[in-house]
Amino acid sequence: MKSRILIIFAMLLLATFLGARDFKLGYINSERLRSEYPAFLDAQAQFDRDVTVWEEEAVKLEEELIEMQTELEQQALLLSEEKKRERQMLIQQKQREYQRFLSEIFGSGGKAERRNAELTSPLLERINKAIIDIAESQGYDLILDVAGGNVAYIDENLDITERLLEELGK
Repeated sequence: MKSRILIIFAMLLLATFLGARDFKLGYINSERLRSEYPAFLDAQAQFDRDVTVWEEEAVKLEEELIEMQTELEQQALLLSEEKKRERQMLIQQKQREYQRFLSEIFGSGGKAERRNAELTSPLLERINKAIIDIAESQGYDLILDVAGGNVAYIDENLDITERLLEELGK
């Protein structure tokens, strides 16, 4: 919350220093977009269905692993050392398979993350284009996202980086 207030304060201060030029500020709420924009709701529903399938597959693999471990424990006294080692190796192989599956699906850069990006990227591009269209057609200099405290749009004419670099170079 403090960071949002600081960002808004800094932008208003910037507007003051811009002098006579009118400064038009607006904001969006991306959380509201995610909960009310039908295309986002559809994408989320599809993603949830995909995740459910992957979770069911993970549960199945985990149950197989648990069954193998339980079976080994129950038969441990009846099995030769060689058979125990064979089964332990099979269990370890199943454990690696399970971990690999979890990593491939739910790990960083995994299938779930890629699927989410696949479903939401076109929506985010459309939203960003709409924000730019609104900003340019209605004369907004700055549009903030109150859900994340981020800048959703800013007029490039407000960028003073070049002037700052010149000042620092003196």
